[in-house]
Amino acid sequence: MDRTECGAEVAAAAATAAGWVPEWWRRWAVDLGRRAREQLRCDHIRPPPPPSSSFVGISGALLRRMLKTLKDDTMNMKKRSKKRKRMVGPAAAAATFPELPEEIVMEILARLPVKSLLRFKSVCRGWRAIISEPSFIRTQLQCSASRRQQEPSILISPHFRHDRPTKFSTHISFYQWEQGASSLARIMDAKDFPVGHKFRLISHYTHCDGLVLAPTITKLYLFNPATREAITLPDGHGHSHTAGLGLDPGTGRYKVVRSFYRSPSMDPPVSMGMEVLTVGEPGARWRETAVDPPHPITRWRTALAVNGGYLFWYMDRRRYPDDAPRGLLRFSLRDEAFAVTRLPESMDPTLDENVLPDVLHGELCVVQALPDKAGVLIWTMSSSSMDNDDVHLDDGPWELRYCICVNALCHPLGVLPDGGGILLWANRSVHRYDFSVRKLAGVVCNLDRIRYQGGRPARWKSVVDFTLMPYTESLVRITAA
Repeated sequence: MDRTECGAEVAAAAATAAGWVPEWWRRWAVDLGRRAREQLRCDHIRPPPPPSSSFVGISGALLRRMLKTLKDDTMNMKKRSKKRKRMVGPAAAAATFPELPEEIVMEILARLPVKSLLRFKSVCRGWRAIISEPSFIRTQLQCSASRRQQEPSILISPHFRHDRPTKFSTHISFYQWEQGASSLARIMDAKDFPVGHKFRLISHYTHCDGLVLAPTITKLYLFNPATREAITLPDGHGHSHTAGLGLDPGTGRYKVVRSFYRSPSMDPPVSMGMEVLTVGEPGARWRETAVDPPHPITRWRTALAVNGGYLFWYMDRRRYPDDAPRGLLRFSLRDEAFAVTRLPESMDPTLDENVLPDVLHGELCVVQALPDKAGVLIWTMSSSSMDNDDVHLDDGPWELRYCICVNALCHPLGVLPDGGGILLWANRSVHRYDFSVRKLAGVVCNLDRIRYQGGRPARWKSVVDFTLMPYTESLVRITAA
């Protein structure tokens, strides 16, 4: 891309970033962007010295090389410009971009959208190296997650019926919708897979740090919608029974977990196995865990990934009442061991049929519908509990966080800042619940009525369902570097 335009876009992005930029820097950045776009001849453009800061920078040598390359390329472009009718004078030859402090450059880059960062990788080798560094990818993810605490973002994936009533379309697409933005859902990625993959059944997708796992009855697909990477995971043992995706805090690698039946019979006692695949490893293959799951898992329920490196499944007490305790099956991605987290003791066991495990801002939660449509209770387990020893998680600790006056089970998508309420997903709508008046404040996103970028193709007539999940865009790779 045009390097001068790139410099202008970086400056403009810095000027419109969150309130971390001081006013003097904002004014200078806007002026720098204007000057770069117009390619004006000027003397040194230099901001006043920035105040001392506590920003954490990385790779000083790469940053200096990056800035030097940008300056040299900008000067070369000016010399080649057809608009220049005379020889470049000494004053114009001295015009350069300023030597920005390394910490400031890193803070600007980390706050840019992934789409811009992908374009900026083509500016020069220095920029490509910086943006590809694992440490920068982690920093960008932290900035993105922090931003989404204030501006919730939801990833929407519609499911289409195929030519037969018993089959789903092999087209998978993702749209991003942001709370507070326009009613437009922005297209992130779309892929068509071979019809032979037979999408006869699709489980709910799961999200972890910008990655999305899409389980079907025959295949598992892994996506990064922001970078538009997608892979089909290799086949494992038999048909996938249920799957999950999470981060191993010990290695910093992402793992996909899938369960399978060891025998075709589902009569008790049932024998299940579990296998793990590490994302991004060259020649990644499934490997079985040292120990099988101690209790059967509810079929086609995708695992819940929470902070701390744990996956949770709801156990199948309906089919196997004598072999499944009242609780959630817990799997540690660090040591790949199983355990059971019991449900809150004060939760009425007669209402277990109306219980929905979920994740709220990275924390495990359980949603319980009260009888006679009296409301919904949301119990949560704080992330700090996950940092303790594994045995501590057997009993929680659980906290009754919210009592919501709605008449049906719903998925909590995110708590809005400054007491703005909570977003709830039910059927084909996202509602905002207002805590101050203890009632629904209205529909903020109707999935059948909002506008989708690019319009709705003919296949939209066959939409049968949607998968929604809180979304944080990232640069995390799903293939080997």
